[in-house]
Amino acid sequence: MRVSTGISTIALGDTLYPPLMAQIPDPPLKLFVWGDPAILSSPALAIVGTRKPTDYGIRAAAYFARQLAGSLVIVSGIAYGIDTVALAEAAGQDARPVVAIIGSGLNREDFYPQANWNLALKIVEQGGAIISEYPPGMPPQKHHFPARNRIIAGLSRGVLVVEGGENSGALITAHLALDYNREVFALAGSVFVPQAVGVNQLIREGAGMVTHPDDILIELGLPPSSTGMSVASSLSAADNQILQLLNEQAMSVDEIAKSTQLDSAGVSSTLTLMEIEGLVKSIGAGKFTRLR
Repeated sequence: MRVSTGISTIALGDTLYPPLMAQIPDPPLKLFVWGDPAILSSPALAIVGTRKPTDYGIRAAAYFARQLAGSLVIVSGIAYGIDTVALAEAAGQDARPVVAIIGSGLNREDFYPQANWNLALKIVEQGGAIISEYPPGMPPQKHHFPARNRIIAGLSRGVLVVEGGENSGALITAHLALDYNREVFALAGSVFVPQAVGVNQLIREGAGMVTHPDDILIELGLPPSSTGMSVASSLSAADNQILQLLNEQAMSVDEIAKSTQLDSAGVSSTLTLMEIEGLVKSIGAGKFTRLR
């Protein structure tokens, strides 16, 4: 390992080269690491998804990252959208270390996306790491990002896809993870939004559908969360308003939106999350009822 200006260079075969990464068919010959290289050998879970998430996707990514950060190092690509939400939320939990993989050099000028530079600083300050297979001075290029996805999959014991469209890069990561004999998990999404097409397809192909962080921990052979916290315990005032309405009678998305003066798309996303958690149930004719 060579260290220069705060960036470590780890070659395949070095002691600190992450052992899981060394097992994949096409491991990077070198990794450039800004931060603590030892964190790369810790048990990790990748959380990936679309750059244009729905409100539901944002809430779900934050929830899973927050709950899993105590048991696994959260890994992602620091792109806009789900990646940023997952890393920021996990890093915010008692300053836990996380790992971000980028498709450019680690220097300030070429770092991509520039808007996440401050998040990168926070990650490094908290004992995490930013890594790349590209040397400082290398600008981001389109073909770097599919290549970066193999590093995300290679570092992780499993990959959780929160939201992803039909051609989402998150699906590339998921399929690479399958090729590497990693676990792939997916959060089912609404059939009414394009961001859910890819994750629902993954579930049809055999990915593990998850409704709670413990589903992932148990599958990976780790102890379930001791917090006992569920999605329901973190519901907003608007969410509880919806549940209160459904206490009285079954209602449709449009009826709920009219009664609460909330956006119909937001109501639909919230109901999807509640249905996965077992709080509400679709009873046909577009109506929902409360279960608990």
